[in-house]
Amino acid sequence: MSQKPVFPPKIEIALGQSGENLEKQYGSLVKANRKNVGLNFLTIDANRHGTSVTAVVKTGSLITSIPSAMSIMATEDRDRKVGFTDLLISAEVNRDDFVPHTIAHQYVLSLIQSLRKTGWRYYISETKPRLKGKAALEYLKQDNIDPDYPLSFEQWMAFQAPLTWELYADHTYLTLRVDRDVNHLDPAKPGAYFISLTFTPREETERLEVDEKDRDHWRDTWVNRYLAFRAERNIEEAKLRAQGVPIDTDYKDPPLPPPPPGQHNPIIPDALK
Repeated sequence: MSQKPVFPPKIEIALGQSGENLEKQYGSLVKANRKNVGLNFLTIDANRHGTSVTAVVKTGSLITSIPSAMSIMATEDRDRKVGFTDLLISAEVNRDDFVPHTIAHQYVLSLIQSLRKTGWRYYISETKPRLKGKAALEYLKQDNIDPDYPLSFEQWMAFQAPLTWELYADHTYLTLRVDRDVNHLDPAKPGAYFISLTFTPREETERLEVDEKDRDHWRDTWVNRYLAFRAERNIEEAKLRAQGVPIDTDYKDPPLPPPPPGQHNPIIPDALK
């Protein structure tokens, strides 16, 4: 009979870290799948063994702690040898299968406040209008909630899952998604919640936005692509302004990440400043 593995209270992992390094750190707790073309998947599944850990995620200079992490999955691009290019953390409110909706609501709001204190800020897709607070909620619904908006319990229950928060910091995107069992939506009875956090470097996201032949030099296509994105945003913002909806003109799109050796970031035209 195999011995149940002992999990440490926290698991540390970083974007850019190699799978080999993670295996050296945590040994048999790491399950590696290297059978896929070009990609390795490494998983630490605490939930399978009836426990959870605190996931400590390093992205650039930021260190983000996620309590009650059930599993950690990292994707590594084997051919490019740049380490982990995607981290997926699955978390839970507590060890119970069902949890009161009020408790889940407060847990997620507290998690968002913790992310904001760590340094993560609201990210709005370059094609979407710059809205915040209630205006963002009314336009984007549950698809990208302003992390500084105090979502009420009534709103929490009214929106269809998944509820999504998009954040950005240190040239990295963070997506927080909260899903729930549609068969347990009575506010007076417990529900089942599924929480995930995905960390992806901006460099990787931009690469995957272009044709494969352009991926190593996506900066060459960036200006034209983002001028088209800005045109979409300008049209939507003009419509909303005509309706009296306030535009958050203080919002600034994230800066480009530092280029690799031998490349340069494009000169930003005035239309994109």
